[in-house]
Amino acid sequence: MAATLALPVGTAAAAAEPRSLPGGSAAAPRSTDPPPSPSSTPSEPDDPTTPPPPDTTTPSEPSEPTEPTGPDSATPGETTENSPPPDTDATDGRTSAPPPEQEAGIDEASTNLEQVREHVPEELRSTVDRLITLISTVQSPETSPQDRQGVIESTEHLTTALAAINDPQTPPELRKELTSVVKQVTSTLGTVSDPDAPAEERSMLILVVRRSTSTLPLICAPGTPQELRAKMIAGMKEGAFAAEHSAGGESAHSPDRSGASSQETTVEQTLARKSGSDQITQDERTPPEERERLVTVTQQVSALLKKISDPETSSEERSEATKELDDRTARMKDQQEQSASAQDRPEESLGKAAAVCTSAIFESTSESALARGLERLVPPEWEGEGVKDFWKAQEKTDDKLEVLAQLRNNENTRGPFEVVPLITELAELVPHDELFGSLGGSALSCKQTATYLEEKFGVTVGTWLT
Repeated sequence: MAATLALPVGTAAAAAEPRSLPGGSAAAPRSTDPPPSPSSTPSEPDDPTTPPPPDTTTPSEPSEPTEPTGPDSATPGETTENSPPPDTDATDGRTSAPPPEQEAGIDEASTNLEQVREHVPEELRSTVDRLITLISTVQSPETSPQDRQGVIESTEHLTTALAAINDPQTPPELRKELTSVVKQVTSTLGTVSDPDAPAEERSMLILVVRRSTSTLPLICAPGTPQELRAKMIAGMKEGAFAAEHSAGGESAHSPDRSGASSQETTVEQTLARKSGSDQITQDERTPPEERERLVTVTQQVSALLKKISDPETSSEERSEATKELDDRTARMKDQQEQSASAQDRPEESLGKAAAVCTSAIFESTSESALARGLERLVPPEWEGEGVKDFWKAQEKTDDKLEVLAQLRNNENTRGPFEVVPLITELAELVPHDELFGSLGGSALSCKQTATYLEEKFGVTVGTWLT
């Protein structure tokens, strides 16, 4: 996930073909029915004469999320029929341009922001302008695919909230809360994208924001229970506050992270674990009662993270909160596994399960750890440059995956990896007790992969089946 992400202020976003605004849809198209909700948000519309944004509908229940293996609905590594061909080298398929699906995602996100900007309240204009700047700058070849995808999807999720704010049918109190959320999360996204921050810390915090904002379609859905919505909003704001102060701390920008305080390390690690809860929460396959339990304990963790990160907190209060955090985090980890395991999932093929599992580990594991763990597995043609960012994987056969990566010279490429050695190496990097906190629901694909390898090849995959 390491990258150099330059974010000059004031850059205008490139124009793109318009599309309808995601008034309640998540980043990827969904297909199944939304989760049942016992109550609807009370309707208390504002002035009915307020014009809605173009092509915007009332936010609806979020549809079924896809695994975090790539942008929108494209299979990892695939492009849509109308995607422009990449500028590749004829001999090795490398290109320094962003992958076509990411270029399309940038164009769509920019267009949607330009459209929604015309209708947001005046107090949000500068916030939308900042989002437009952020999304326009990630086209740089120096930006890693993981960081680029994180900014693209975070922006798409925030646009869902902006569309709800513009909708006259959204209750005033919810509109007020969403306005606060958009301001806070945009500020955090700008801070964690600071090019002066250590690259791997920056990438981890972008992932935290991406997963946190993925819950916005559920928050905006009219049928979401008010108590659940309130906890989700509180948890998002508290987590964003902690992430921003973690990234903005004095030691956070120090080239030598060995001097970072244990408190900052605790906050960053717990934020990463908390993001696994967000990934499970937004998944429609999570039963409502399990979602409610998970949101409750995760919000307790978020509140403690905010307290620990707040400069106004006394040393004594911070010490007490840090001790309590250990207990709450342990409960959250247990609930993450319970809630994800309760999902009703179809059995995946070995190749599919391995691709989902691998992509999720690429997304959530530091690039330095991946480079060390996979050093002996990379294709020979990558060895000269070395890998900067393992992006994602796609299924080729049951025993082989195609891995998409960015090399250290910022070229994007792909290459074949055998499933058995790849998965066994990854299992050494993410043990069982970190699976659900790191990967969310995708941990189930890792366990499915481990079961296949044990049954078909007699291979034990780390501690995944422990």
